[in-house]
Amino acid sequence: MNEETAEEFKPKNSRFSMRRTFAIAFKTINQFRRDRRTLALLTIVPIITMLIFGLALSGEVNNVPIIIENNDVSYFGLDLGSNITDVLEDDNRVSITHDSYSEGINSVETGKYYASILIPENFSKSIVHMLTFGNTTPEFYIYIDATKPTVRGSILGAVREAMEESIGDKGINLVQILAHEGAEFTGLDVGIPAIIAFELIFLLVIVGVITVTREKIQGTQDRLYATPIRSSERLLGYVIGLLLIATIMVTIILIFGIFVFGAKVRGNAFLLIFAALLFALAHIFMAVFLSNFAQNELQAIQFAPLTAIPSMALGGLLIPVVGLPIWLQPVSYIVPLTYGINLFEGIMLKGWGFKELWVDFVVVSGMCLIFFILAVISVRNRMRD
Repeated sequence: MNEETAEEFKPKNSRFSMRRTFAIAFKTINQFRRDRRTLALLTIVPIITMLIFGLALSGEVNNVPIIIENNDVSYFGLDLGSNITDVLEDDNRVSITHDSYSEGINSVETGKYYASILIPENFSKSIVHMLTFGNTTPEFYIYIDATKPTVRGSILGAVREAMEESIGDKGINLVQILAHEGAEFTGLDVGIPAIIAFELIFLLVIVGVITVTREKIQGTQDRLYATPIRSSERLLGYVIGLLLIATIMVTIILIFGIFVFGAKVRGNAFLLIFAALLFALAHIFMAVFLSNFAQNELQAIQFAPLTAIPSMALGGLLIPVVGLPIWLQPVSYIVPLTYGINLFEGIMLKGWGFKELWVDFVVVSGMCLIFFILAVISVRNRMRD
């Protein structure tokens, strides 16, 4: 546009006009009124977000499964081991199972329980001797999983309160033995597996849905439909392209997390990469399926919060699943992020292999199959239309 043409388009009245300003404002509002999906996002999603997060964060870490072996015997009518056990039985923060300490250790290592407690023989006697002669330091053993700091804190809080209520502050040595070869984890160590899983969901859904939707907008999709290309070929092409992008993303995330933040990988690195790619593949199929419901890029972006918000609140990213209200915990098992966190946390922090994580691998594989079928159906329907 040359200067003469530009002069023609300049407003005759150069003074600021509220009438023109409000005209632009009403035009912007009308755009949202015409786009009902965006309007629904602006009105319904905030309510759903507050509802989900309000319910999720209203819970405390309760009913954490632990094992207790009480070997204490009464000493002159004093049975402190039973007193401590009775107090823990009444504490909502923990759910007690009576079994051997050694069995409890195995159960903690496999993730079935979070702690195994041993109240040793003659515990009551050692307390009396300490109070009388001061020549002993009674010990109380707890084998505990340190991969969930909030859960660990809840267990230790319940145990310490039970000891204080039963015995008082008598200088008892609470011996903590950390599970998974005594691994101590920082908040960053614990957070990185969850962040990796969440980033894969969030970024792949956005990239995948926008990629397919952009073809629809630019007319590339119509030109593809005019060729002899099959729906299976088109879907496989999407998957291969997006899987290559996912591979780059996984590589960047893992390298950055391990070498920049010092994230621990105690398990097999190749199994970790396989788990990440399998998890990514499930969400690539999900993205192709969801793209069927987006008519433009704005609508495509709207799927990001719709998948991210339930994942953050219910998948174990912000709080552990055991920290959700009991009635809400079953919902977490239909949230893909739950299994992604289980896989990455199990391999990176606990050093688990396929033997311990086969259930999560099967569930993620099942998700791949379900979203693959939905993606095939959506692609075929678009080609018929």
